Amino acid sequence: MLKLVLPQNLLTKEQYADLPPFQKGEYLSNLLKQILELNPQGVTISQVDKAVKLGHSTIWHHLENLADSAFCLKMERGDTAVYNFNKIVHALEDTHVQGKFYYYDFDLVENIFGKFVRMQIKQEDSSGNLVANGGVLVGTNSFDKVVGSFIKIRDVHLIKDKNKEFFGDIAKPKPKESNLNDGE
Repeated sequence: MLKLVLPQNLLTKEQYADLPPFQKGEYLSNLLKQILELNPQGVTISQVDKAVKLGHSTIWHHLENLADSAFCLKMERGDTAVYNFNKIVHALEDTHVQGKFYYYDFDLVENIFGKFVRMQIKQEDSSGNLVANGGVLVGTNSFDKVVGSFIKIRDVHLIKDKNKEFFGDIAKPKPKESNLNDGE
């Protein structure tokens, strides 16, 4: 591994300890995003822990959340996980999907492994900001196969749900017609 490049705005351990709990999580998440961007060859938990000294499990937790949301790509190399920055090449704003309870955000991203389509599911936080709760990366070389699988799922497995009204991500059965006539 190459030497870790750190951002200029790094707080000391004491400054970090003085932050309120909510700000600690936000600071660490933003710090890790900056570290990932400054180190496109990838970073390990141990590397980051040695540099910022905020605890192995804390760093692991936040890097895992970033990987789960597809902000970075986690690759296993033996018994070590390496987290790689996903640089947005093109924000695909004309493809975003908004539902009642969710927002799907699409971007074309790239890292040292190539280009990917990133889909993130976002919801509003208590401040009204859209926050990614999950995500997936699809390699551009397998994109057509994944889209084909979605079409097959729709055509074969969702066809039986035609009699249900969908809102948000939750299927709601339509009310059944009554066999009784009014006034009987």
